[in-house]
Amino acid sequence: MLPRDIAKRSRCHTSLLLSAFNFSTASSLAASAKVLPKPPSIDSKCRSLLVSCNSRITRSGRDGDLLGAQSVFDRMPVRDVVSWTALLTAYAENGRISEARRIFDEMPTRNTVSWNAMISGYMRSAHVVEARELFSRMPARDVVCYSAMITGFAKCGMIKEAEEVYQEMPRRWRDPVASNALICGYLRAGKLDMAARVFETMEVKDVVSWSSMVDGCCKCGRLSDARRVFNAMPERNVVSWTAMIRGYFMGGIYEDGFGLFLQMRREGVGINSTTLSVMIDATAELERIEEGIQIHALVLVTGLQNDVFLGDSIIVMYTRVGWMEAAKNTFNCMNTRDVVSWNSLLAGYIRYDMLEEANALFEIMPEKDAVSWTSIMVGFSNRGWISESVHLFHEMPVKDEVAWTAIISGFVANGEHENALWWFHRMVHEGFKPNGLTLSTVLSASANLAILDQGMQIHACIIKTDLESDVVVQSSLVSMYAKCGKVTDAYHVFLHICEPNLITVNAMMTAFSQHGLAEEALQLFKDMQGYGCKPNQVTFLAILSACARAGLVNEGYKHFKSMSSSYGIEPGPDHYTCTVDLLGRAGFLREALELIELMPFSPHSAIWGALLNASRMHSDLELAELAAQRLLDLEPNSATTYTVLSNMYGLAGRKKDEERTRMTKQTNGVRKSPGYSWVISDSYSSQQNTA
Repeated sequence: MLPRDIAKRSRCHTSLLLSAFNFSTASSLAASAKVLPKPPSIDSKCRSLLVSCNSRITRSGRDGDLLGAQSVFDRMPVRDVVSWTALLTAYAENGRISEARRIFDEMPTRNTVSWNAMISGYMRSAHVVEARELFSRMPARDVVCYSAMITGFAKCGMIKEAEEVYQEMPRRWRDPVASNALICGYLRAGKLDMAARVFETMEVKDVVSWSSMVDGCCKCGRLSDARRVFNAMPERNVVSWTAMIRGYFMGGIYEDGFGLFLQMRREGVGINSTTLSVMIDATAELERIEEGIQIHALVLVTGLQNDVFLGDSIIVMYTRVGWMEAAKNTFNCMNTRDVVSWNSLLAGYIRYDMLEEANALFEIMPEKDAVSWTSIMVGFSNRGWISESVHLFHEMPVKDEVAWTAIISGFVANGEHENALWWFHRMVHEGFKPNGLTLSTVLSASANLAILDQGMQIHACIIKTDLESDVVVQSSLVSMYAKCGKVTDAYHVFLHICEPNLITVNAMMTAFSQHGLAEEALQLFKDMQGYGCKPNQVTFLAILSACARAGLVNEGYKHFKSMSSSYGIEPGPDHYTCTVDLLGRAGFLREALELIELMPFSPHSAIWGALLNASRMHSDLELAELAAQRLLDLEPNSATTYTVLSNMYGLAGRKKDEERTRMTKQTNGVRKSPGYSWVISDSYSSQQNTA
């Protein structure tokens, strides 16, 4: 008869433990023991099974197969603390923290590894209070639990608590793991100096310590310090090289970033998908397609073409430069695509107004998120198909603030400002909180309609939503008050901006220009240096317009010439238009014509319109005829051109030419578009034809 303990085990799992082995067979074999090897003991077989089952639980947990892990655990004839800990870890690592705690509480015995697994699980799931409670009860602590607590606190932004645990931790256990965790916490909180202090006191540094400091210095814009740390590293890996390269790109020092990548390749350092993604993003940002193609080839050589994240970056790179066929081919060659892959190609089609291709792609998308819906709505709005955009909005399963803003922006872009305001009120009524872009857009609608009361209500909404410091909102407020004739209020808003930047300065300068306050605009131009702003094309457009309105010919022409000579900014068509207007208003008509003839590009209609207007002001019929002819070549249905020219003929006594011009206008079917004005009351608004 079998002994009691062996019989008990065989009842649990006879087939696995004994494998059809029976004691009658054993008796028959005993006689020939000198010939046959001795069979393994029952204890060793049980131990082997135990180890195998524990390994299966661990593997199943890592694969996310919690049912499989639980099934193995439930069928085990014998379990030890490793079995319980393996199942606990499986649940904790897969976010099933409640089940993990249940298993922890049911454990017949626990060891340090069990406590560490539960604490780490709590910290990964941001259950800080529960982790702290277990940590305080832990009978024996080791480096793992201290490091888990510090890492968890740091990730949750609880730097003070992380510091307290770090100080409590025995010094011999701190380096490098716990110190690295605290350094990362400081860097995540933007406390580079505190991170550097811990780094300097570390007795044992590893490549993670050095790489973290390189990355931290880069993210804080201290590239020289980052390079100093990088150069001092006793050992570098792909992470440290990539961090330094990314830092150069983030700081706008692209050539150094490309140079460091080449050095990395020369030194034979292995590259990974993150390195290649950083390089692809940089080539896309700079539209350096030759280097981008080389990096794409490197992706293929290294066998990383199936990396979805890399594929998405390559699609974006090609769409940036308009290589839509290459982007499409990359997309089609991807074995696995995520929603970002689809959205990247969709955004490229929309960017280049390939709306038919965009719509076809949208229709076959297996999964559409808010970005997908919003992108196609923007595409329809850009084409002027606002009703189709609204139809898509209604079909959108889950709407967010971005989708509402896209619809409102579409109405503004298509000149339907009153509809934009109506949709804004509907958005707020349905409980959606407008963001800075939403408010900036509806401010633009109010400004274009010159509805001051509406603009002031939106200003109140901005204050309530605490968006007064938003740069785009600030500049829109300035523009709104200026367009509503309240330049003093616009300046009041500007003065309350803590740190004016180029956008807000340009908005205020444009406001001064529109109201004929040339001296104020010029003074603000001089004050730009104090704000740390460098003028751009918009700045000079405001200055030239202000000078033209005020007749400051010398001042305006000086600024026009300084654009290229002092600031390296090539004047565009609008700058030439303002300068032609400046010279023409002052009577320098021949100089204005010479400037047009010296332009590096073909004049557009606004330039000839400025010359025609100046010719009318100074009764230069010969020049007016030239400007009118050039203008009609570009815009044959311009009623204003015919009217100005016929009136000038009449004033000059050339009745036949006046009549001929009017007849030509009638024969060509040219009609003046009617003007409109708005009558606003508390209960309604009505459009009045002013033709």
